[in-house]
Amino acid sequence: MSRKSRKTNNSIQKSTSEPVIVGYVRLSVPNKEDNHSIENQKLIIESWAKQQKTLISHFYVDNGFSGSNYERPAFQELLQDIKDEKVNCVVVKDLSRLGHNLVETGYYIEMFFPLHRVRFVSVNDQFDTIDGINNQLGDFKVCVPFTNAFHEETALDIKKKTETALDCKAQRGLFIGARAPFGYKKSEVNHNKIVIDEEAAKIVKKIFELATNDMGLTAIVRYLNENHIPTPMQYARANGLTGKYNDGSGNWNTRSVKHILTNSTYTGILIQGKNKRVVENTHEALIDSNSFEVVQKNLQSKTLNVETKPQSTENLLKGKIICGCCGEKMQRKRGTNHADWHFFTCNTNNRINTGTCTGMYIREEEIFHAIHKQIGKEIDLNEMIDYIEEIRIYQGKKDGQEKKYYLYNVCDHQECYKEVGSQAVSYTTGVPAMIGTMLLLQGQWKRAGVYNVEEFDPDPFMEALNKWGLPWIEDHNPVLVD
Repeated sequence: MSRKSRKTNNSIQKSTSEPVIVGYVRLSVPNKEDNHSIENQKLIIESWAKQQKTLISHFYVDNGFSGSNYERPAFQELLQDIKDEKVNCVVVKDLSRLGHNLVETGYYIEMFFPLHRVRFVSVNDQFDTIDGINNQLGDFKVCVPFTNAFHEETALDIKKKTETALDCKAQRGLFIGARAPFGYKKSEVNHNKIVIDEEAAKIVKKIFELATNDMGLTAIVRYLNENHIPTPMQYARANGLTGKYNDGSGNWNTRSVKHILTNSTYTGILIQGKNKRVVENTHEALIDSNSFEVVQKNLQSKTLNVETKPQSTENLLKGKIICGCCGEKMQRKRGTNHADWHFFTCNTNNRINTGTCTGMYIREEEIFHAIHKQIGKEIDLNEMIDYIEEIRIYQGKKDGQEKKYYLYNVCDHQECYKEVGSQAVSYTTGVPAMIGTMLLLQGQWKRAGVYNVEEFDPDPFMEALNKWGLPWIEDHNPVLVD
């Protein structure tokens, strides 16, 4: 089946005199084979451009980002340049470089690029939206979901194998983290072993000493900041260490202190992996087990009287609202007198008492209003398409007579959103791929040798479309429009 919006504009090139053709390249962390290397991807894209007698104006490169992560910096830069009408055509080595998620990748190919009149080319998949939109619409719509599904399954398989290998290491007491906990460092002889970092260890021991003397988290944070004791992030930068550190504004806070105080690694125990493998005596301890237990009891006693109340409504913006002053995540709170409204506020100043933040405040309804307004800038909501038509028009001869046959289905955005919480593209992209996979597993679409989906019996596929939410309509005498 294939899909075509009522308002699809087949003109890919913008009003600029010359098309701006760019390449997008991505290299994931676990996949470093030669055929996926950055330079190899560029060569493939440039070879395509040479065949087209054109040039690649610019390459957007994400080096070391998973295909499951669509917040990649270069990819986001590309999307913004498309919105700003700086790009006319995007070329990738294959669909997996764009991403692994079936629905998300389908959205960009089938909604975002056409909306902004951007041509999209996947070289190794022999896919070009010019062909997909004008001539080979049906073939593309069958091919792409299965291709994306394959890439997604491959990514999951790699993830599973990686997790299994890491779990085996964890069982043997080997350190599998990207960087050692603060106070330790990876052994230069064996990176799966951690050894004490003497300077950082002094800071960790001091924190435990303060906690053992019944000092609370807030008081410890104040002591550390007032005495200019470096945070893990500051210490790493000062010593040329690499890795992802999240200390917020760069000062000590209750979260970072509590993370240290509750980390059993400092007692010589490793708890690692998805299965939380526990192995004792894997490295030298910084804190004896008795002192560690005293600290845990002190922390627990200070939180016994704290009652956490569930929020009355779902927090759709959890973790997404950032303070414009200090860059910390803002917290959602209920209105005064238990009123049925919510607001977001920054508590950085309360946590670390440094006066570095003004304590920004905003009502939740104002945020949603701003989001709605921004969406309105990107898409004309008054002219937004209410449904997507799945279209395939056949022309040819049957029994010696010219015949035209029009097959389509209508998928309502609003009804789809009520059911699955997403627009209709999630149905029209995901359902055909699911049905094809089901028929393969059932043996109906399985033969010895290599076959295209067009060579299999279409009847069970079409029946399943009616069953799984994409009912189709046929017209034996359609009126063609030039």
